[in-house]
Amino acid sequence: MIRSHQLAQAVSGSVLLALAVTSTEAAAQASPWSEAVVVGGWSFRPQLELRTRGELRSNPIDTGGEVYGSSAVLAEGFGTTLPPVAETRAETDMQWVVGERARLGLTVDRGALTGVFTLQDARLWGSPETIFLGPGQSELPSTAPWEAYLDVHTRSGRRAFFRMGRQRVVWGDGRLLGESDWAYTPRSLDAMRFGVQLGDIDIEAMAALLSAPGATPPSVAGTRRPISEGTGAQLYGLDAVWHIAPLFQVELTGLARIVREPRPSWLTPGDTFVVDGRVFGEHRGFSYAVEGAYQFGRIATYGEDRPLSAFALAARAGLETSLPGHLKFGVRGAYASGDDGELAPGETQTRFDPILPDERRHIGLMGLYGWSNLIEGSGTVEVRPLDELSVLVGYTFAALAQASGRWVTSRLLPVGAVVGNESRVLGHEIDAVVALTPWDPLRIEVGYGLFLFGEGARTILTAASRPADLQHFGYLQATLRVP
Repeated sequence: MIRSHQLAQAVSGSVLLALAVTSTEAAAQASPWSEAVVVGGWSFRPQLELRTRGELRSNPIDTGGEVYGSSAVLAEGFGTTLPPVAETRAETDMQWVVGERARLGLTVDRGALTGVFTLQDARLWGSPETIFLGPGQSELPSTAPWEAYLDVHTRSGRRAFFRMGRQRVVWGDGRLLGESDWAYTPRSLDAMRFGVQLGDIDIEAMAALLSAPGATPPSVAGTRRPISEGTGAQLYGLDAVWHIAPLFQVELTGLARIVREPRPSWLTPGDTFVVDGRVFGEHRGFSYAVEGAYQFGRIATYGEDRPLSAFALAARAGLETSLPGHLKFGVRGAYASGDDGELAPGETQTRFDPILPDERRHIGLMGLYGWSNLIEGSGTVEVRPLDELSVLVGYTFAALAQASGRWVTSRLLPVGAVVGNESRVLGHEIDAVVALTPWDPLRIEVGYGLFLFGEGARTILTAASRPADLQHFGYLQATLRVP
């Protein structure tokens, strides 16, 4: 349990920073700077982003209690569908953090060549036992290039490009391949990408390195000497979008993830393939997307490899009306297959792995569940009484597709599983977000979430030594972007 004066200092620090940044609004009266500086045939575009967020969470579901040795969705210990338990920590009633993220970048253009370099620094203060890393994200604190790539592209006519280096990659709605900008260290990939426009169809191919080849070190292998050389892990993808009409567009995506040693804890050795189809559109305030994915391959486990066969579905729709306040309604639903909690050796694994998903976009404000072993239904209402002010409220129902299967967070961290769990219900979530933009470069956001745990969630949390009936979540965030 934290002391009250520590919590007050943390939250007040975030408030003071937001107010301090807001006080610079008077500078907006000056003439705006040009976004590019041209020297000869070269164009230079600097970028700056500063973001600070304070968070408070009661009864965290992934902190304290049983801590698992792996965060991979498909990783399992011997005789269980959960990863091995690495240690058991004291129960955590309250968790607070204050984190900052700073980016300084430069984009250089000359003809058909573009170079981008963005340095990112991320720091975190607060509860030391907090887990804030999702798949493919750097450990905290972190000072490292977030983007560093060269891009060769056409300057007119049909679009075509070749990009090589560290870069952000977002395909579709980000359910399978997203950036996770909400995170303190958003995801970027060391990849090569090639894209071309053929009529109304955009085609893109990608090859990314998830872990470098080499020998597995003793600290990971659990041996005195490094084990034999391995090829590491790679992600290959092919994406095609057919722009038939504004309200009817089709996207087909294929992903192949090949994982060998050495590998990070968020990857399971094996071959995972995903075929995904999405139909989407937007016209006159109405937008929608319907998506389905099938996953197959094999997973390395104890004894023989286990075949993989899983699927997931998702849909969303939004309507912005002409009513006062630009009233906007949204609905969202999702399903992802899970496992029954009692897999025999060699039996097919049916738990869906969402690969590298966005941890907040189209998945809920509080991050308590991911697109794996999931049933979800949500509705939102948003109003914008002023151009500078928006208010959003929402309700979400979340459940497990298989009551005995594993529950994972939006960061794909395992919460737990109970064989014989009789209830699928994870619970009910109520959200509210107020966003204020008093000055174009500055955005201040305040959010609150309440999650009432259902019987299924309470059973899993009790078995994992972190019992709870509900969770409160609140945050205050200030972001400054120039330009």
